Amino acid sequence: MKKPLLFILVICLFGGKINAQTTSTIGGIIVDAKNNLPLEKVNIFNQTSTLGDFSNLDGTFQMEIKKYPSVIIFSYIGYENFLLKLEQKPTETITIKLQPSSFGLPEVEINAQPKIEKLTNKSFTVKDFLLVEDKILILTYADIFTGNKLILQNWQGELLDELPLKKVKVNNLHQGCLGNIHLLGKSHGYEISLIENKILFLAKYPKKQFEKLIEPCIESSKEFIYRRKHTARDQILTYQIVSKKEKNILHTLRVIDELNLSRSKDDFVLQRQVGLPITWGQIQAWNNLMYKPLYSPLIKIDDELCLFNHTVGYLEFLTLEGKNKRYTPITYHKNKKWHQQILFDKKNNKVYTAYNTKKGKTIHLINLIDGTTQSALFLDCSFVEKMLIEDGYLFYLESGKISAERNRILQRVKLEE
Repeated sequence: MKKPLLFILVICLFGGKINAQTTSTIGGIIVDAKNNLPLEKVNIFNQTSTLGDFSNLDGTFQMEIKKYPSVIIFSYIGYENFLLKLEQKPTETITIKLQPSSFGLPEVEINAQPKIEKLTNKSFTVKDFLLVEDKILILTYADIFTGNKLILQNWQGELLDELPLKKVKVNNLHQGCLGNIHLLGKSHGYEISLIENKILFLAKYPKKQFEKLIEPCIESSKEFIYRRKHTARDQILTYQIVSKKEKNILHTLRVIDELNLSRSKDDFVLQRQVGLPITWGQIQAWNNLMYKPLYSPLIKIDDELCLFNHTVGYLEFLTLEGKNKRYTPITYHKNKKWHQQILFDKKNNKVYTAYNTKKGKTIHLINLIDGTTQSALFLDCSFVEKMLIEDGYLFYLESGKISAERNRILQRVKLEE
């Protein structure tokens, strides 16, 4: 079992009180706790100011502290996370000793293939789907006569309603943070509703309205909504906590990939120095290739928030208002087979993640207390696409090797307890 984070309280024994808003510089060295050798490129993250840095070749580091108290987290592959709490500016050089991890990276176990239920038939091919309470809303691929279709069925596969979309060209389904269902096309979006097992169109709106107002909202509670935004070549991820009543931003959470952010700035300088004409499309293609968007989802679990900070390597639990409660260090994301996806079972308040293997995918349950994982399911299929988990079941799209887009079926399988 993973050891808890090591807390150190550094208290100044000499000197007067420091103004909480005064910027100061702290310095120190990071070493292996067993052999005292310096550790290079240790991730150093100031949770209070959301700024970060890395240790030098000789293990030394410096960091500006804008206010006290400050909480600083040191994380490094193969070592336990180290949390340092500074109440005031330290009077001596700080020595951080990282303990080698006693558990290592999570193992990807392959268990027996469970019973799989096929939820769709050969009369249509699934393009996208949503789980809406005890029903499944399916968007099919277009055919010559009726175009795309919306199909509403229950979990047993029984048809409840069917709506041909004819000339309405759409690509996917989206469920907003307030529960509204949206059907999205290239230039327009459509809000739809399910009333008494019937599919109804409510409104049509420009796609830009969806991108500006609906898509950024990723979660909600009784009093707040939570909005997401990527900036700086998608290397800064910001969450805003907005009051539903006052309509103002109460708190901001920020995740930063300092290393990629620094590299992106070097890219910009280099492109300017080369002097060759570079088109906007070429720059975008380069950014898409080199800088993947940060994946650190924010999820509401009961009466608190959980930020999956895969950049620093911990789960941060907060109040619904955004005040920090506790941290749980994680390592599952450092496994090269990690699928980079978090799956949340809202009904059972359980969180899962996935790994790729040569034979298929494995689904693991994340222990939110100590950050470890345990195998919950193995899928003997290499062509698994969209996955959702609800009430202990995994719903997923599976496609064939040939003409995958025209052979997608929806299936369901029970997760292990």
